[in-house]
Amino acid sequence: MSLPIRDRALSPVELERMRLLLSTFRDGSGQSVAAGFMPDYLSFERVTAIVCAGVTTENKGIFDVTVPVGSGRKDFGVSCKMASAQPSSRPCWFMELSNSAKKFHDAFSAVGADWRVNPAEAGPVMVELVESWHHAVADQVDIDASKYLLLTHDSRWRDFEVASFDLNLQRLDARTDIEWVTEGRNGVISSLAGYFEVDEKRHRLWQFYGNSGGQLKYYPLLGWEEWRSGVFQLEEPPVHDLKTKVQDYWPGLWPVDPSATS
Repeated sequence: MSLPIRDRALSPVELERMRLLLSTFRDGSGQSVAAGFMPDYLSFERVTAIVCAGVTTENKGIFDVTVPVGSGRKDFGVSCKMASAQPSSRPCWFMELSNSAKKFHDAFSAVGADWRVNPAEAGPVMVELVESWHHAVADQVDIDASKYLLLTHDSRWRDFEVASFDLNLQRLDARTDIEWVTEGRNGVISSLAGYFEVDEKRHRLWQFYGNSGGQLKYYPLLGWEEWRSGVFQLEEPPVHDLKTKVQDYWPGLWPVDPSATS
């Protein structure tokens, strides 16, 4: 049985379902941005679950969506990510893999590595920690079949695209293929970054902000994805505030304050 995301790209029907479901959050129920109301990362998780006939975990679990396979086989997981598309000058994708600062710092401490002093030692520890989270749930979830699913949007929130990636974070070995350095401004170290050479250019694949929330950012190259949907736009539904929604759902039930004067 061929399943979307696990085995293949979304079909045209499945992608259209996702597009329309994402569009519903533009009615005032999504996050408010300069371009209006838009889906957020929780919206994307719930839409993915519907399209794939899965369930959202609605917690801080390793996977945001799990999809039952049946026939005694393990569920597969989908880790949903949402981010702005990178500029054309940077031919890559962007995902924030984690913002669990304590877990990263605990892992550094366990091996006696200070990321500000020894980036070459701390960088691989960080990548291997994320991989260990996947392995930790391998008895319940089919890790080999599980994916990262990324929803990108441009700065105007007009053009959207979906892309899928396997869970392999070491297409380039974090210990031998990546140059780990610290970066900052005015003599203040703010991040740990991992670079490699591609087409005679230096590409930043990893970036970790250890002093501000512990965000681990990942910039896989274009072409590293298993598939991409192509660009699409969302529909524009009527925008309703919460009071209007109540009146639409339950006509006549909105209470009138008898003390109010006309």
